[in-house]
Amino acid sequence: MTLNQVWIETQDHGLVRADQVVEVLAHQTTAFSGKPARWLLDVAIAVSQGAGTSSQWNVGASHRTLAQTDDEPHGAAHRLVRLLCQLDTQDAAGVVTVRRDQTAIKFGFDPFAAS
Repeated sequence: MTLNQVWIETQDHGLVRADQVVEVLAHQTTAFSGKPARWLLDVAIAVSQGAGTSSQWNVGASHRTLAQTDDEPHGAAHRLVRLLCQLDTQDAAGVVTVRRDQTAIKFGFDPFAAS
């Protein structure tokens, strides 16, 4: 994809450039310390990140959370990919927004104003 002018809003209101996305996934976290498991809609970007100690360093894909829900976000990954493909064919420039309501995760697009 050539989406170098399209950005995706993350849950913490950060932005990820869409042409850096290599995977869109929904996965469930593990419940711990009396907190229930949650579902995350994430994008993995084409950069690695590392963490560890002086004796061991782990490197993995960088994931950014777009939304967090109590229930499985059925079809959200497919809907996001479909939107990105549509924007790619339009040579779009702007921000993909992510909103969660009572029934689903919804995506919008705010195009940049012409200057």
